[in-house]
Amino acid sequence: MNAKQRLFSVLDGKKADRIPNLNIVMQFAASQIGVPYSVYCKQHEKLVEGNITCAERYGLDCVTTMSDPMKEASAFGAEVIFPEDGVPYSRKKLLADESTLLKLTVTAPCDSERMSQSVFAIERYKRLLGDDMPIIGWVEGCFAEAADLRGVNELMYDLIDDETFVLDLMELCLEQAVLFAKAQVEAGADIIGIGDAIASVAGPVYYQKYALPYEIRLLAAIREMGAKTKLHICGNTTPFLAHLPADYCDIIDLDWMVPLDKAAALVGDRCALSGNYDPVAVLMQGTTADVRNAVVACSRAGAAKYISAAGCEVPKATPEENFLAVAETLRELA
Repeated sequence: MNAKQRLFSVLDGKKADRIPNLNIVMQFAASQIGVPYSVYCKQHEKLVEGNITCAERYGLDCVTTMSDPMKEASAFGAEVIFPEDGVPYSRKKLLADESTLLKLTVTAPCDSERMSQSVFAIERYKRLLGDDMPIIGWVEGCFAEAADLRGVNELMYDLIDDETFVLDLMELCLEQAVLFAKAQVEAGADIIGIGDAIASVAGPVYYQKYALPYEIRLLAAIREMGAKTKLHICGNTTPFLAHLPADYCDIIDLDWMVPLDKAAALVGDRCALSGNYDPVAVLMQGTTADVRNAVVACSRAGAAKYISAAGCEVPKATPEENFLAVAETLRELA
């Protein structure tokens, strides 16, 4: 089986030759090809090179457009800072003043330098890889994008103090996310991932009230485009595991602190679960034996459809022998 056949067999509930390896590489990928992270984020050619290099060296079963959460924010007009070898960020939040929301409009991805880089990356992947490797595009979840534009603390207050503002902002973020996802699917993305990290901070009540309805609408829109869906929420989603939109997802990523066996029991065969050994304590700081044990333990947690990955991004300082141990263990388990 090639990587795409392997992953899609699992997603379709069929037997694969081994468990797919969907570890997320970003800063690690840049380091593997010897470029500063700012270059990796700005130049789609380097992002593609880094992903393909890691896939070949470490037995990964996907390539992605993931780099940072500032692509849509940049299109809205946020000033994005690019540290030489760090993650891009916006120093001044675009919606520090609520009234600015009335001036914001969505942007066609082709008219945005940063969103265009994702589209170009997917086109390049298709030329270089054909149908051998699944291509994962990426958008910010509406709740996460709202926090990118407004600020995390400010948005948390808004959830209580200004429901109308939050919902208006979420609608704008949804419209932009759908446009961005569509451009990536049309370029050749097989899967669109949604990063909604801040949702884990809001807690179960506000997750269900604000984040979940927009996740469902975005996931449904992506499926209508003909792509598979992936939901990635960093942090501890245990308090609202039962409310995750498994019926709208093909893959749900789980961070390391979430009990995988509990999630497996709740989700059943509705979607695949990806995760969730500790990316720092195990993958970066552990021994190869620690990595092997964690990979095996996660594979035996009871998920009906299981994909192997750390709970979040592979740290830049991960020892190569540890990352290689993941692929070696998955081959042995087969």
